[in-house]
Amino acid sequence: MKRNYKKIILDLSCSMDERIQAAFALENIADDDSIKALAKAMLTDPSPIVRHECAFALGETAYPELAGRYLMKAIENDKNIFVKHEALMALGTLGDISFTPFVRKFLNDENLEIRESAQICLERLK
Repeated sequence: MKRNYKKIILDLSCSMDERIQAAFALENIADDDSIKALAKAMLTDPSPIVRHECAFALGETAYPELAGRYLMKAIENDKNIFVKHEALMALGTLGDISFTPFVRKFLNDENLEIRESAQICLERLK
């Protein structure tokens, strides 16, 4: 029986582990609907661990235009440094140099970890 990973990742009655496993499954499917489900979970899940894994998965999808837009939202809005760091790393993994001006804004972030993450991301984008 085929599992509905797009439903599982957004279903908070599912365990954190089930939602993370759904993120990895959606990463491998990597169509528009899967990316949108990953993005919604990354932007709304109450668990920073799940949001982090969704950011990682988005970086692995190889869809910079769609995934990048959502990752930038997480970087701008998520309060958790762990999630922001992973979203920056994911932008670097996507490798689209058009992300460079956005990432440069975080070289002066008040948080050292975010500044360092931006630096690593820019090195990946070269």
